[in-house]
Amino acid sequence: MARTLTLRRLRFALVLGPFIAAALTAGVPRAGAAIVNLQTGALATSTTGNVTPTLPTASTAGTLLVAVLTNKTFNTAFSAPTGWVSAIVGSSNCCGRVQVWYYVNNPGGITSAAFTASGGTVAGQLSEWNGVDTSSPVETTGQQNHASGSAFTIQSSANVTLGGELGVAVWQNSGTGASSQTATSPWAHLFNDLTQNRAADYSIGLPTGAKASDTESFVPNLSSMAAIATFRASTCSGGSLGLTAPSSASFPSFTLDGTDQTATTTVMLRPDDETSAHAGWNVTGTSTSFDDGSGHTLSTTATVTTAASTSTTGGSCVSPTNSVGYPIALPAGSSPPTAVKVYDAASGTGQGPSNVTLTFRLSVPANTYRGSYTSTWTFAIVSGP
Repeated sequence: MARTLTLRRLRFALVLGPFIAAALTAGVPRAGAAIVNLQTGALATSTTGNVTPTLPTASTAGTLLVAVLTNKTFNTAFSAPTGWVSAIVGSSNCCGRVQVWYYVNNPGGITSAAFTASGGTVAGQLSEWNGVDTSSPVETTGQQNHASGSAFTIQSSANVTLGGELGVAVWQNSGTGASSQTATSPWAHLFNDLTQNRAADYSIGLPTGAKASDTESFVPNLSSMAAIATFRASTCSGGSLGLTAPSSASFPSFTLDGTDQTATTTVMLRPDDETSAHAGWNVTGTSTSFDDGSGHTLSTTATVTTAASTSTTGGSCVSPTNSVGYPIALPAGSSPPTAVKVYDAASGTGQGPSNVTLTFRLSVPANTYRGSYTSTWTFAIVSGP
């Protein structure tokens, strides 16, 4: 009697469950690694008092977000979303209100922030910065106004004491439709809006031993309100060892066709060594078996780490030197087995934050049951290579 096998084209979805990352917080670096502007959003404006500036792409976990805000109504305060802190606010009935907000060590995935006020002609802009102290980023601030002139200099109230700091200044000037507003080098505009005579500037690497100072020139002469804040750079020392990871990732879906198949995905981890010893470190990984929730699982050796690459984040002091060889099977079981080393940094390397991208290959046999399979992966960072 003949036996007939019928192959049906079935979609096979693999969805990787949430990662569990080590909940470690970077300490308090004291000065100097290079600060980098990762992205700056467009200026958002409103005449209702409420404004929601945006970023071109989602923020990266651990970076500093800065919001500069202006309001032509001086006595109307802004409110910010959870996580945002006011660095400095200035107001004057000559011109309005200005404010610098920041979000330190942001969780990632942020594309916008809604700031609200009870009224006024307002504007806001977001920017993202890397290489900034993640514990206590603001060193000094200042706010001033002047009655009228062709130029005005805003200064911090105290000297800049640490090298490589970021300065951010924001201006609201009287009137509308100025012919020009010019930032003085080494400061440059974050935005320059002549329609409402408002602007914001930045400078990286402020000189130490003096007040942070930014001069804006105007045509015609204008009354002005301005505020300034400086942000400390990270030196990758004086803190602790930390690791961040995305909340989830996924492999692509399969069409079951009677053959063994494989798929790949990448996961970007962010180890951050802010310790003074810089003894090196290693990242370990383990997982639960892929399970469809109905009693069907993939092999405990189904997932293999095949490669790793590294890129600096702009705040790194020394990139990691990895000695781990690939491929490496990611351990799996009904409960996570003993973790294995998936990446390391030799002693004296891997100082500060780095982006480590791991490539994973998943093997799916031909006789796999259709369904949506999930797994929980756990990564940890340990001192020493």
